[in-house]
Amino acid sequence: MQNLFVQELNGRSLTTADMPAMMALQYGHFTAMQVRRRQVKGLRLHLERLAQSSDRLFGCHLPEQQITGYLHRMVQADESCSLRLNIFTTAFQQPVIREEDLQVLITKTPPAEPTARPLKVKSARFKRLLPEIKYSGIMSGILAYRRKAVDEGFDDVLYTNEHQHISEGAIWNIGFYDGQTIVLPASPALPGIMIRLLSESLWNNGVSVIHRNISLSQLYEYKNAFYTNSIHHQGMIAQINEHVFDNSHDTLSGILQRAYDAVPWDNL
Repeated sequence: MQNLFVQELNGRSLTTADMPAMMALQYGHFTAMQVRRRQVKGLRLHLERLAQSSDRLFGCHLPEQQITGYLHRMVQADESCSLRLNIFTTAFQQPVIREEDLQVLITKTPPAEPTARPLKVKSARFKRLLPEIKYSGIMSGILAYRRKAVDEGFDDVLYTNEHQHISEGAIWNIGFYDGQTIVLPASPALPGIMIRLLSESLWNNGVSVIHRNISLSQLYEYKNAFYTNSIHHQGMIAQINEHVFDNSHDTLSGILQRAYDAVPWDNL
């Protein structure tokens, strides 16, 4: 494995001549994935996310085969890496954005491994614009609220709405376990690829997954809480505000691991 930082724009190596176009990177969206031996879990969902987000932001989207062609070029045989695929446009001021106006930036970095340490998180009231889109400008809001939580001795921030209903973490989805059922927040949040894959796999393996409003005042109703993103499929949450979860038993971790193992790998 080569520990390199590699970027390609529209299927070719990035050059200094591309720097002006990169100024428009924030007007767009992205998806992030972990690749192992040139395979990824949930490729179909990643491609659907890119098409749907492009349609929402630009009114058009790139052909699926064009995206997969760029991915195939970027990842070498049997390679493991992290990929971030941004789609953006420099034509955002035009009344009509066309397919040929869309740019594709793929960034390859070394593979990321999940951390074992459970998170302690602090809630903050925050409502993202267009929560269904993983848009590039999200980082400014995330970092502002995360920094405050870290300054108060927590690891990360957990977002809630005006009714104190939980929605999502800074860059992760959250779920709860009541001893029988996986419960996901009903408040608007980014539908992460990992939580979608796990939800489908859990159902297929006899574990119920439901959505409901979850208030900070209802945390006592749940045995455990967990978080997921492109890196973590069974990240545990140790504490939300003053509420501490008992993670001495690994029942939930085992349930999530079995669900993850049942998700097939897709070739790039």
